[in-house]
Amino acid sequence: MANDGGMVARMEQAITDVLAALQHDSKDVFKTAEVWKHQVSSDKGGLDAFQSYAPFAFIAYAPISGYREGDGDLRQELNFEIAIGQTDKHAGVARTGDEDTLGVSKIRDLVITAMDGWHPGEGFDCDPLYYQDEIGLVNTPNIYAIQMRFKANLITN
Repeated sequence: MANDGGMVARMEQAITDVLAALQHDSKDVFKTAEVWKHQVSSDKGGLDAFQSYAPFAFIAYAPISGYREGDGDLRQELNFEIAIGQTDKHAGVARTGDEDTLGVSKIRDLVITAMDGWHPGEGFDCDPLYYQDEIGLVNTPNIYAIQMRFKANLITN
């Protein structure tokens, strides 16, 4: 694991490592699995930039406020967003898939199976990640992407 920029950065990288190794039918699920560094933006081709990354997973920490438990222990909710997306030249295939393309619908299932209940291992004093929810990011005929959210609690005294 290359990044040791604190607990959050190390978790982002650990999640990225799992998704980069994710396979389905002995093939990599993602062409691109990276920590989010604004790879897709208006100054980098906007939605057209999806083509160069898809199928992709971009992982980012999504901060929310922590709080104290009744005994005074700090409870941090570490929320990680995983944006997954696909493109295809045929309308609707990026979302549903076909015999040649793994669609976001199936990729979503694979990500939940890999990440729900997953723990990054030794050196991480947090609970396992748990699936929380998701939202749509892009829904066009040839590009489809969603953002999934997973949470791990970190309780310290």
